[in-house]
Formats: sequence, C-alpha cells, structure tokens
Amino acid sequence: MISTDVATEAPPRPMSRFEIPMAALLAATCFAAVFVVPLFGVLGVPLAAVPIVRLAHRRGFLTALLGCAITSAIVFGLAAATGGIGSAVAMAFAVAGVTIVPTASVGFLRAGAEPSRCYLGICLAGCAFLAAAFGAAARGPGPSLSDEAATAFDRMTPSVMESYSRSGADKDTAARVRALLTDARELTRRYLWGIFGAFWVIGAAIAFYGGAASARPGPTADAARFEGLRVPAAAAGIFVASGAAFGLLPGEARRAAGNLLFPLSALFFVAGLSIICHFLRRWFRARLLRAGLYVLASYFPIHVGVALLGLFDWYVDFRRMGEGAMEKS
Repeated sequence: MISTDVATEAPPRPMSRFEIPMAALLAATCFAAVFVVPLFGVLGVPLAAVPIVRLAHRRGFLTALLGCAITSAIVFGLAAATGGIGSAVAMAFAVAGVTIVPTASVGFLRAGAEPSRCYLGICLAGCAFLAAAFGAAARGPGPSLSDEAATAFDRMTPSVMESYSRSGADKDTAARVRALLTDARELTRRYLWGIFGAFWVIGAAIAFYGGAASARPGPTADAARFEGLRVPAAAAGIFVASGAAFGLLPGEARRAAGNLLFPLSALFFVAGLSIICHFLRRWFRARLLRAGLYVLASYFPIHVGVALLGLFDWYVDFRRMGEGAMEKS
C-alpha cells in the first residue's frame, strides 16, 4: 500500500476555463496522428491518454471523464469528416477506451491503491478488452482480425518488392526482404492478439506514468513514479508456464501460449526499464541523456537483458541489491 499522504488531497489549484478543452484537444491531436502519419502515427495513441490522466490527477476522476467525452467527440467529428459514420464510431470508441481505462486507474489511486497495481490493472483491462474484440470478430460473419492483418500484408508485399526492384537491389537482398515479409505475415496472423497486447502494456506505462509525471507536484502524481514499479512474482510464474506450454504443446494451445508471452514479455521489459530508471535518476541529472539511454535499451539484444532484469527482480530485488552495493563502496 502507498502512504496515507496520497489519500490526503492538497488544496486544488484554481481551474482555468480552458483546462478541460485544452487537455481534450491535445489528446485528440495525439490520437489523430494515426490518420495523418503512417506507421509512426501509432505512437500518438498512448500519448493521447497523457493529458487526460494529468487532468485526473489534478482535477479528479469526474472532471477527467468529461475530458474523455470531449476527446471522443472531437475524434468522432474528424473521422466522420474523412470517412464513414461506421469508422467514426469505431474511432470514438477506441479513443474512449485508450483514455478512460488509464483515467479510471487514477480513481483507484486516489482511493489509496498501490500505484503498481493500478498500472497492472490497466494492462489487464486492456488485454481483456482486446480478447473480447478478437472473440467478437472471430464469431462474426466476416474475416477475423488476424486474417485481415494477413490480407494487409498480401496487399503490401508486391508494392514493397516493386520499390526494391526500382531501387536496383540485388536478387539476394530482394529474396531476404520477401522472406522477412512472409515471416512477419505469419507471425502477425498467428499472434496478433499478443502483439496488440504488448503494445497496450507499453502504451499503458506511457499513459499512466507519463500522465503522473506531467501532473506533479501533487499527492497521487508524486506516488505514481515509474522507478517504483513492481511486478508480482505470480507474473513470472505465468511467464514460465506460458513458455513451457509454447515449447511443448501443439496446435492452438501453442498459439494461445505464444499470444500470452508477448504482453508478458512487454511487461517485464517495462519493469526492467523501471529498475534502470531507478538508478539513472541518481547518476544522470540530464533528462535528455536519460531519455537517450532508455531508447538505447529498447534495441536488440539490449532489450532482452532489460526484460530479464524485470523477470528476476521478484527474486533478486535489484534495487535493494544495488543500494547495498553503493553503501558498501
């Protein structure tokens, strides 16, 4: 549990009349990047929740819900102007889920819940929502989401190969690119839920901890610090069991285990990054340098070591071990 200081609210700052609409407009702008910038615009989706989570820390849960509603209305209008009503409704529901789930976690945090459990609650809620969406799509009359993703790869592959041919790439390079796209297509078709789940876990960390950082100083925002993230030992047990099932079981059981490994791996990567953050905040005062090191930690094979830090932290407690080593030196 967190300290009782979290539950004691400081006197609220006077709220500007523009604070709610500005937070909603910023959130909608971040989310709308997915329409404007191909591929990299997806990075704006978790950032969309940051101003709303900040609003929840500073003004309370109900005020932040109003911000979520305004954000959904803005996105609905933008999507309706560029596409059909059906896609506009889907986008409005998507941005509502992206913003409401992290905002609800702040409500639990204000009630006295532990910050790490609030973050894990976001991860579980998002993955459960994705499972429901995939299940509904699988029972629907049309193709499943996994089949649609595979079809998208089929449409993309000829244009990619044509661009490589125009650039004068040799046959070996073209063959490697085609093989890479084929492997990516099969991986996406079989493990799309897990890939989306991994993105959600990482995005939830950006939304929850980024929103808290932007709201400081404040009781709940000060409590939700990324360097204090702890993952329970049960998650490590589930990860080991999923890995064993993936290696030993055939067919759909192997596929289900593989889908579960993706978000769990992302969770332990985030946990490992929080351990690194714990020490970097003491050793490096320059935020830009710390941000560069965090980006470096995401590259292969460094990110594997970062995930192993998070996986074994329940047993080793690297923070306490590092603190003891520094005290002895």
